[in-house]
Amino acid sequence: MSWNLITTADILLTPAEQAVLNNLAGSTTVCAGVLSAIVGEFIEAIQQGGNQIVLDGTVPDAIRPQVIARTRWLWLCEFPELKKFQTRERSDLNSAAVKYRDQIAAGHPKIAPPDNPIGSGVTLVTMPVTGEPKLRRFRWREEDGV
Repeated sequence: MSWNLITTADILLTPAEQAVLNNLAGSTTVCAGVLSAIVGEFIEAIQQGGNQIVLDGTVPDAIRPQVIARTRWLWLCEFPELKKFQTRERSDLNSAAVKYRDQIAAGHPKIAPPDNPIGSGVTLVTMPVTGEPKLRRFRWREEDGV
């Protein structure tokens, strides 16, 4: 399985939806922001599920349809002019995408790692020493417990 970018061009809309979206000021920026947020949601879920991730904006091909369905739904909800295009089928696809995202976050199914994953293991944090350590000094008798 490979990991690939999803762009706003990958979020297919009907010609009528696209025509309305093209006439809205600032829609390109808003749509790109929504897509970025949804990709972040799924990447976070993948990491929560104990899978390896990469932070280059790519997603595994296995979740591509869910990312697209959720993004499309949120685009339709973002602009009041697109409300008439919020169909039951698209709502159901969004609900299924959210459910799948939550399953991934719970660890099922496992997601194949990217080619160059970032480290997701436990990191140890060391604190700097400030000043002399205070060592307790014992006398010979105290060390033997006498």
